[in-house]
Amino acid sequence: MKGKAREIILEGPVGPEVSVGGKRFLYFGGTDYLSMAGREELRRGAIRALERFGVSSSAARSSSGTLSIHLELESKVAAFAGTGAAVNYSSGYLGMAVLLSGMLEPGDTVAVHRDAHASIKDAVRAWAADYFEFELDDLESLARKLEKGGGDGRVVVAGEGVSPLSGRVFPLPEVLSLLNGREHLVLIDDAHGFGVLGQNGLGTASHYGVESKSVISCATLSKAFGSFSGVVPATAALARKIRKKSVVYQCSSPPPAPICGAAIAAFDYVEAHPELFVRLAENSRMLRRTISALGLDVPDSPAPIVPLFDCGSLAPSLLSDRLFDRGILAPFTQYPGSPRGGMIRLAVTAGHTTGQIERLGAEIGKLL
Repeated sequence: MKGKAREIILEGPVGPEVSVGGKRFLYFGGTDYLSMAGREELRRGAIRALERFGVSSSAARSSSGTLSIHLELESKVAAFAGTGAAVNYSSGYLGMAVLLSGMLEPGDTVAVHRDAHASIKDAVRAWAADYFEFELDDLESLARKLEKGGGDGRVVVAGEGVSPLSGRVFPLPEVLSLLNGREHLVLIDDAHGFGVLGQNGLGTASHYGVESKSVISCATLSKAFGSFSGVVPATAALARKIRKKSVVYQCSSPPPAPICGAAIAAFDYVEAHPELFVRLAENSRMLRRTISALGLDVPDSPAPIVPLFDCGSLAPSLLSDRLFDRGILAPFTQYPGSPRGGMIRLAVTAGHTTGQIERLGAEIGKLL
């Protein structure tokens, strides 16, 4: 049975529970991994910034568009990531475009995996004069293409830290091993890894214990940090280079002040509550165990995302509808890159309780 994604209109803050159509639902969708989006602290941060700065800076940062709150947010990101500096820009979708437009040099060859997020592939097509695609599940395809036509210049690999649909983590150590002996950069869009994986949420590279100047990440604050805008945690030298060379950064307006105020409040809260990362990791493992115990195929991953492609006798769309009837919102999606026929993308947060995860498993078990 082919299904259609239900239009979901939320009537209040995002959290482990949401309001839809005047009713409360357990919510296992979205990207609010640290359960920050609905926090009062973020709302107060946004209001304070609104009262002080208004909404828009009404200019790009390359002219007069930088507010002091943008610099404050960059300092918060740098302190969290331990990088010394950071670059903040309007949207996480622009992250790879900011990196490529600011860092590519003549003679570079860009490699991007075929199932990368649309934002990554858009950026590669826009900014790379020479690029090719490879299969992430067959890294030898990267090696073969480099041997066949990689040239003698620098190789720049563009990828996503965590797949938003499957939760698969980018195989960074293996990619670095393949690039050993060649001048290279690995650019990671860590939208679903920053604030989620690694030591205290430092991201994909931290998850693998990789510390390398050749690995550079961008991220969004719209997911784990419950606010909005894009960031590149960077050294001071790299931040200067991006600001000087990236026309995407130079020609786009920065995020509104209230967004920055909410993001600053999110970093303050996370700094005071490091147990959030422990709780998120525990809930991710529990969700995976719970769904696996039902006999469903669950890919191995540390990410808080469990895809349901095959739900046995029920089509994913029908399972989603029946869960909705039982007060659980587990959205069916046909997001670009999802399999033919769509899927359910389960996501868990640091705010979910053990009982809520158990109830999800019990209801799916009854329906199957």
